[in-house]
Amino acid sequence: MPELPEVEAQRRTLELHVVGRRIDDLNLTEQGGGPRDGTFDDKVIAEGVTPEGFTASVKGALILSAQRRGKQLWLELGLTATGPPVSSLLVHLGMTGSLLIRGVAAPRYKNFSIATDEWPPRFTKLEMVLSGGVTVAYTDPRRFGRILLRGADALSSLPLCALARDPVVGPPDAGEFRDLLCRLNSPIKAALLDQNRAVCGVGNWVADEVLYFCRYHHCAATIV
Repeated sequence: MPELPEVEAQRRTLELHVVGRRIDDLNLTEQGGGPRDGTFDDKVIAEGVTPEGFTASVKGALILSAQRRGKQLWLELGLTATGPPVSSLLVHLGMTGSLLIRGVAAPRYKNFSIATDEWPPRFTKLEMVLSGGVTVAYTDPRRFGRILLRGADALSSLPLCALARDPVVGPPDAGEFRDLLCRLNSPIKAALLDQNRAVCGVGNWVADEVLYFCRYHHCAATIV
């Protein structure tokens, strides 16, 4: 599963290539040769939104910023470059999700790679054509990722409002972090993996690395 470093790498790529561009067109049918080609994947583009409703909410909007909290990524959308956000496009990458920009190197994940020899890539669930000829595709072979529509302040709605502090953006200080952990009666790795408790964005491999360098055995160390 993409963890905080990988999601942040995706955010920075989006910030570099899509922020400031307008969403001119969308394709919400699966492309690339997968078993669901030509269909709308309502498991990934979730919460009962229809292709027509999604298009009406997103098409013509200007991408104002690319934001991240934990493993959650979202684009703030507006009507003008100097105006406030009016909506947000939230993306959770799940196990194998990725946002690809045509002509830009694909992200590198710890446990899997993405083939971009042909466009659109296999398992493309959503393709957006932006101003200036930039094209973005969301791919997800295992379909655990989610694309959600939110309002202007995405942080005030689920799932973002339930997340703990981000360890990179606004992390807790040492005392606060200690107090958070001391309130949990669980193995320390389980506490780190819980996105709504101590911090968000930490997954399996980051937790293992952190505990290794701290010389903790996560199976034996329990917070009491």
